Amino acid sequence: MQDLETRLRIWLSSAPQHTHAIQTIELSHSAMSKVWRLWREPYAGEITTEDGVVEVLPVNLDITLAGSEGNLDQKFDVAIDTVEINDLFRRELDRIPVGTTERLRAVYREYLSDDLTESQTTAVLQGESVSYRLGEATISAVSPRLNVTRTGETYTTRDVPMLRAYL
Repeated sequence: MQDLETRLRIWLSSAPQHTHAIQTIELSHSAMSKVWRLWREPYAGEITTEDGVVEVLPVNLDITLAGSEGNLDQKFDVAIDTVEINDLFRRELDRIPVGTTERLRAVYREYLSDDLTESQTTAVLQGESVSYRLGEATISAVSPRLNVTRTGETYTTRDVPMLRAYL
């Protein structure tokens, strides 16, 4: 078996017909009764994550990957068709208190279809907004904002003369 870098190089350069990218999303919150792992494939399956081999449920979903906007807010949009899992998923969303400050945790992973033991991409996200309407749940997820508080200190060329070369 080839390493992931070699397999990705072959896949990206030749686009073999027998291999395709599989997107998965993992949704969890401390108030939910279980971790939801979903993918767009028409069958239930198993993938390998940091927690070991886990089951993934089939559901019609659309994951819009983060773009390269000028404001650096890399936002993923996940639309989940809840027709098949309507009652279960709605009850899970209802378990999350409205006034909670804890964010929904969303982990995006992408695998190659010929090897579900190693993800080629992993993004740990937090839910920014969750909306639900009949038949669809929409989740906007972003990278955790770790640098929200600022120091308040302004750097000037008078205080730091070496900045002059970068201006």
